[in-house]
Amino acid sequence: MNAKRIEGTLLDFWVAKAANLKLQEQPFVPGQRHDPDSGLWHPETFHPSRNWTHGGPLLSGEWYAVEDILSDWFGPDWSYVPAFREDPLKWFMRAYVTLQYGEALEERDDIEDGSAPPPQPAA
Repeated sequence: MNAKRIEGTLLDFWVAKAANLKLQEQPFVPGQRHDPDSGLWHPETFHPSRNWTHGGPLLSGEWYAVEDILSDWFGPDWSYVPAFREDPLKWFMRAYVTLQYGEALEERDDIEDGSAPPPQPAA
């Protein structure tokens, strides 16, 4: 699976892994919100590819490296590319994952906690 093509819950999963967040073991409670200081994530509350308050802080320490990846993908005018402009946070998170794991995610077998990524939606 290529990091440039993942999206939704699967992208959020890989972002959590890249950020070294651990899967929350307690069951989801309706109304629960993501706590950025907890070191935990839950698929129902952590949406860095769709929520700037989750994804934005992850970019702050990696901005130049993420920008380099986007430049490699789209060229020096990456911020003007229509695909990027339609959903910039998704592309930022894809680059963040690529920074940590490379583009070929299917080859990664070093997920420490044994949790599996959520199933991909049927194509």
